[in-house]
Amino acid sequence: MESASDESLASKVMRTVWVPWQRERRLVREQERVLATRRSAWLDAGYNHAVVLRRDGGVACWGMNEDGQAPPEGVDGDFIATSAGWSHSIALRRNGSVACWGRNDDGRAPPDGVEGDFVAIAAGGEHSLALRRNGSVACWGYNGYGQAPPGGVDGDFVAIAAGGAHSLALRRNGSVACWGFTVHGQAPPDGVEGDFVAIAAGRFHSLALRRDGNVACWGYNNQGQAPPDGVEGDFVAIAAGGEHHSIALRRDGGIACWGSNDEGQAPPGGVDGDFVAISAGVHFSVALRRDGSVACWGYNNRGQAPPTGVHGPFKTQEV
Repeated sequence: MESASDESLASKVMRTVWVPWQRERRLVREQERVLATRRSAWLDAGYNHAVVLRRDGGVACWGMNEDGQAPPEGVDGDFIATSAGWSHSIALRRNGSVACWGRNDDGRAPPDGVEGDFVAIAAGGEHSLALRRNGSVACWGYNGYGQAPPGGVDGDFVAIAAGGAHSLALRRNGSVACWGFTVHGQAPPDGVEGDFVAIAAGRFHSLALRRDGNVACWGYNNQGQAPPDGVEGDFVAIAAGGEHHSIALRRDGGIACWGSNDEGQAPPGGVDGDFVAISAGVHFSVALRRDGSVACWGYNNRGQAPPTGVHGPFKTQEV
């Protein structure tokens, strides 16, 4: 009887204390990943330039500006998200429309912008994406590999990512839809099943953040940027570089890096700091600190990664 009573008590403790505590802990961690993903829309790295949201709603830019993708004076507006492609940049206005600047020979950055009721944006190599409030994806720009179908892509999506010549969209059920160039397996036509909460697309590889904090990888892995077995950790955000590296933001604010480090863009020991958002360019990386400043490391031939960083303060408060 005493043993049965002890078992009953243990079951009651598990049911009324341990299980609810674990559920609450999981929900808190999921919310942290949602917030980290939102913050990562405030900062982005393109081919050789970077953009970040200012506190006044405008966009600050630095790096290569040959095509007008990174005007030194920035771009004024009431923006809530920004994204950098190879030679163009886009920003999401509070009213749901998209502003564009930079190279537009293939329609990736129309000077008059793109009207719509959008909630997220992504700039790829030569194309752009925007997520509509209804869950479908609008596409414009170069479509030579099917990465930006003019009719868009229907679905119940909650996040998008644009790579060199491929595109990803995260479904509400946690799986990933892919379209575009997939010679290296970066965009499998059947998509990728999983319980994911965030996605990122590089030039030839793709990443997805699992609900448990680990990272799944697929596509080109010649420099270890996309290990098939993924990367384990307690991560809250991810970024895929334009060539051969990847980074992930840990819950403690530090950054893990893997892949090529020939220009110092992905130090194997990672980067310590109190960071809240990250992005990865072609041979450089950037990260937004909690105090609103930006840290940069890697190749800096066009001023895209100044070693002393970029001082804001830039946007860090929640939206």
